[in-house]
Amino acid sequence: MRYLQLMILVLSCTFGTPVFADLCCPSGCVLSGYGNGCWHIGTNNSCGPASTCGGSASGGGGGGGGTGGGGIYPQRAPCTVWYQTQQNRDDATNQCVSVLTTNAQFWGCLFEDNAGRAEDQRTGLSCADRQAALAKQCRARCATYVQSMTTCSGGADGGWQTTFGDIGGSTYGSARVDLCGPRLKTSFFNRVGRSRPPRLTP
Repeated sequence: MRYLQLMILVLSCTFGTPVFADLCCPSGCVLSGYGNGCWHIGTNNSCGPASTCGGSASGGGGGGGGTGGGGIYPQRAPCTVWYQTQQNRDDATNQCVSVLTTNAQFWGCLFEDNAGRAEDQRTGLSCADRQAALAKQCRARCATYVQSMTTCSGGADGGWQTTFGDIGGSTYGSARVDLCGPRLKTSFFNRVGRSRPPRLTP
């Protein structure tokens, strides 16, 4: 009985349908980035689900090596840009600066230390205004982030890490905005106060 069970197991492994079959798409389509469906080449428009190469999705024995069903060999979908018009890119860049500003004002002012308060005094700005001015200097990075985003970028966080990772950007909207540009200028009144000669008394 054991030998019979062993023989059945060997035969099922030999002639059974493979678990990890290659997937194919109709002509003019490629596998989506997720590998479970097909897109028309150069678009995000669906061609329908992918099917097993050489036959239908249900598979079957005796394919004889034919291509069947007009399928093509598996290919990854081409990377498609997220923001395809200038208006889209401008809006996304503005949103990026806005998110940076909001986060910098919240965290930077909630936990402002003595160094931050000294910067407020030096620049003549409130904490919120100073953080907004620093975030504004991140606009060039935001534009780079927006222009680089494609369906192959690993999502919003993946693209963000590529552009802002060197200044603490681990997730979308996070970064040390004080490292986006040069140090803010000293307040005019502070400059005048320091340069004014001491008053002489009789």
